[in-house]
Amino acid sequence: MFDETAAVPSGLHHRRFVAVPLTTDTAALDYASYMASPDVIRAHSDGRWPVEGFTLADDLKLVAKHQADHENRRAFTFVLLAPSLREALGCLYVNPLHEYLQRAGADRRLLGAVPPVSALVTFWLRQDQQDTGLADVVVETVNDWLLTAWPVATHMFRVLPDERSSCTALDRLDLRKTRLSLPGDTRPYIWYQPSA
Repeated sequence: MFDETAAVPSGLHHRRFVAVPLTTDTAALDYASYMASPDVIRAHSDGRWPVEGFTLADDLKLVAKHQADHENRRAFTFVLLAPSLREALGCLYVNPLHEYLQRAGADRRLLGAVPPVSALVTFWLRQDQQDTGLADVVVETVNDWLLTAWPVATHMFRVLPDERSSCTALDRLDLRKTRLSLPGDTRPYIWYQPSA
């Protein structure tokens, strides 16, 4: 996804939240947040991520994969922590956009319009953090962070319509809203990109 020499931010600090790489050290906090958010997880994953019967051991396996991807610069997963660092508020994912579009069957025109070094950004916030204004803070802060601190040519946020707080927060920013025609992924994703 990135030139091996390009510096990737190690985290993000805001007065409302702290983003740090998701590792096995923060897995228990991540798991507690995930399990406290069944409706959010179902909406964010379109029902693909497990909730019932999902254990900390299951989460640790997934976290280890995210950690390896992060360390090897394939994809970047951050846990969003409260400023106290004692509880997780959600997760943020920065993945290679161009690779996703190729897998999803994007046509040559779309692939040509998206720079090879670009980011696909998704996130979810804990269920009790919906409608608290945190989504607005996260979206604005992360958008600025990607524009100023990341070695990417562009980025796009992706959400599903049922992610109400996230959609509302993205609608409030000065972003271009679009839908992409992707034969290999027919979910009704809404995409947001910084204005040129």
